Amino acid sequence: MATWAETDPHVRQSYGREITKISTDMNWWNKFINNSETAIIMTDLRAEKPEGGTVRIYFRDDITGDGVFGNQNFDENGGKQNSLYQDVDYELFGQSVISKNKKIESKMAAENFRQKTRIDLPKWISTRTDKIITAKLTAGATNILACSAATGAYAENVTTSIKAGDVLSVQAIREMKKRAKNGIDGAGNTHPEIEPAFKKAITREGDIPDYVDYYVLIVGQYGANQLKNDPEWVEAQKLAATRGNTNALFSGALGEIDGVIVFERNNWNAKRSGIMTSDIKEFKVTSNGNTVVYASGIDSYAGAAGIKTEIALFLGASAGLLAMDEGFDYYEEDKDAARKLQVAIDRGLGFAKAHFVGKTTEEQASEYHNKDFGSAVIVYSAE
Repeated sequence: MATWAETDPHVRQSYGREITKISTDMNWWNKFINNSETAIIMTDLRAEKPEGGTVRIYFRDDITGDGVFGNQNFDENGGKQNSLYQDVDYELFGQSVISKNKKIESKMAAENFRQKTRIDLPKWISTRTDKIITAKLTAGATNILACSAATGAYAENVTTSIKAGDVLSVQAIREMKKRAKNGIDGAGNTHPEIEPAFKKAITREGDIPDYVDYYVLIVGQYGANQLKNDPEWVEAQKLAATRGNTNALFSGALGEIDGVIVFERNNWNAKRSGIMTSDIKEFKVTSNGNTVVYASGIDSYAGAAGIKTEIALFLGASAGLLAMDEGFDYYEEDKDAARKLQVAIDRGLGFAKAHFVGKTTEEQASEYHNKDFGSAVIVYSAE
């Protein structure tokens, strides 16, 4: 019986790079991921491929102190800067598939199986990664806007006042943006300012250079339909600039209001990632008897008397931290007396919502300590 498993390390490396690229392109979050501190999801490239553990990512707090005047010595009144950190679970992440039904008895049959796996495995990878990112960005928010039909938003940082009719509106989105820029949460308490997801350079009248700040809001099907029924949203889109592929800023977006670009996603279910609703308690994965809970407490976003809500994601710079190695490693092995072929891939990967903490008392007094850094949620009745 012939052996068709690929053993050339250069070929396997090429397959791994191909799977890495395809799975990255398939991931809905890909457009928001890069290695810049201004990215919504900031990458942290690692050389190691661990079996499990955490990696630590640091954040520099603002410089404090009055500085010096005139001919004063710098060392007489030096500035202070706290360094906070975020631990990101970093583990070996992979999947395998084995040929079935047909015997792998020829080189052509083996190559056909490889071609199918180089589509099916990236699809699995992108869905799993998407679910991890979405669930972790959603869970445990420290900055919550609860929508109110009467006033746009309730003056509290919980969702227990939401009732039927409390839907997403332009008024609520504007209130969330105001809170993000002023550095307050739903109850008016100090909260980290959410830096814009990106800035667009413009030229104002008189050839004055300037820029416009933009945030991102990702809504599910309930929120999208509610906005489409909001007269203020409808009118704003009529007056807006060109959308679609001719404007890269808004490509793929539902629309824009007051510097907040709104993206529409499907809702989360067993097979697909998407915007979560409060009838989902958690996201966990069990493999060989071991369970990993990626996110829990989603049901805590329910409204009054447990009313079902949808949890939209309001995002700015550095909302999430994505630690990863350079790409997937690819493996092949003959099985069942070389009649079948197993293909496997793995990669070091970890994701966490940015939520920096300090060690010292001084660091823990920072406004950034133990609070969401670049994200918030807008919650409304799922109707």
